[in-house]
Amino acid sequence: MGVILSFTKVTSERLSHLIAAGPQAQEELWQLERADDDPSGYLDKAWDGLRYLLEEAETGVDLCDSGVPLDSEEYYGWPADLVGSTAERLRDTPFTALAAHYDPAAMDAANVYPGIWTRDGDAALGYLRIHYATLAAFFADAAKSGSAAVMHFG
Repeated sequence: MGVILSFTKVTSERLSHLIAAGPQAQEELWQLERADDDPSGYLDKAWDGLRYLLEEAETGVDLCDSGVPLDSEEYYGWPADLVGSTAERLRDTPFTALAAHYDPAAMDAANVYPGIWTRDGDAALGYLRIHYATLAAFFADAAKSGSAAVMHFG
């Protein structure tokens, strides 16, 4: 077990409802599911490595401190405009631009979760590449439909 991060596409109306409901929306948040034809927004434990690379590459994408808190630091709402701007930034940032900042020793020294960078080397970079593709596809799809998103961190 460990800390994972995932995104689920929702309509702007549903996000507004979840924001207005506040803590009473907890049960509804637990039951969010993606539609079968939607790309997955599941980043597994790659989220912090991606966060680190996105920051180092100065992309302006902030995976961890964006959105509107929906409960006790576990769920965040990403309005459609934030989804759209994130999709644009990801589209304009090929993984090679992130990989140029991949430094396993620096990432381990900075305690970037899950602490596999020096141990796994190129395999860990491949892990990040796979999950960056997942992240970019999720945001491209959500932005194309004008959707908002809910981020689950836990």
